[in-house]
Amino acid sequence: MQHLKIFLTFDYELPLGGIVKSYKHSLFDPTDQLLKIAEELKVPIVLFADILSALKFRQWDKENFYTPFLEQLHDAINKGHDVQLHLHPHWLHTTIEDGKFITSEKYALSDFALNEYPENIEGIVEAGCKELSAICRIANPDYACIAYRAGGYNLQPCTDKILTALYNNGIRYDSSISRGYFFRSDLSMVDYRKLVDKAQWILPLDGDLTKDSDKGILEIPIASKAKNFFELPTRFKLKRYQYRAVENRGRQMHTNDQIALKDKLIQLFSTRMLTVDNHTYSEKYLMSILTDHVNRYKNDDLVMCSLIGHPKSMGEYAYQLLRSFVAEVRAKYGSSVEFCTYAGIAKDTIIRNT
Repeated sequence: MQHLKIFLTFDYELPLGGIVKSYKHSLFDPTDQLLKIAEELKVPIVLFADILSALKFRQWDKENFYTPFLEQLHDAINKGHDVQLHLHPHWLHTTIEDGKFITSEKYALSDFALNEYPENIEGIVEAGCKELSAICRIANPDYACIAYRAGGYNLQPCTDKILTALYNNGIRYDSSISRGYFFRSDLSMVDYRKLVDKAQWILPLDGDLTKDSDKGILEIPIASKAKNFFELPTRFKLKRYQYRAVENRGRQMHTNDQIALKDKLIQLFSTRMLTVDNHTYSEKYLMSILTDHVNRYKNDDLVMCSLIGHPKSMGEYAYQLLRSFVAEVRAKYGSSVEFCTYAGIAKDTIIRNT
């Protein structure tokens, strides 16, 4: 029987362009609610912690952000959840004036490739791994920083440098990729339309995403499915289901004023990720994404994939979507499904490069 391992992953980060009320309102309260629901469902979750924001706020506002940030991560670890690495490098050059973020336009990790150490890719990854490990080992002395989610999903460009830096700092799992996903803004471009066609595979350190490898980082992708050509356009769905949307907790960074029409059209038909962030999704549609992904690899003995969410983007509808998803997955797949963490599988997963 096919075995399915699902990772419930959540990018633990502030709204990147600025908050509306408080850090508590934007991040800590919705994460508390998420942790309560995970306990209710008896599932482990993974928080991909935006560690560079913590480093910045340790200087700016240690009492109101940095300390609660640490305490919430410790609470998650003590409850049996996993905390892993998430990097949004724009924090390195972002400033704050009168409580507002003046965000840097250097958004992706690749934007720092030509910098000198420690503000190049290698230095940023090293600092992130060290800081997150130091924080988490307060709660669990055996903690290991072994998994990564790229800020903005940006493993591109400079993929070879990014993967090599991650590998050299102990990262053995990645969950930044969603098959068929395409995104373009004035700050960022992600193109995952050409990949190895496997449920999970080893990302080679040379950065070629079209091939598997014997040495590198195990990719456990975010599940996805192709968008149906006959689906209601997103702008109409956003309006139709506005009543489900979460309250405004902050501002985004991305704009698309300079994006070519060609890229806008490609993005229009980007694949749909398995996420609880999207308030236009129904329970049925969310399950259809997982089913489509699993069926693609129906001949494989093991399929591993991730669901993604962001506490900052979650409200009552998202929480209910998560509850329904877990219940329906258990009902459909029974004993063949397992909700996992990277720390958990590191104990029993054999990786070809170790």
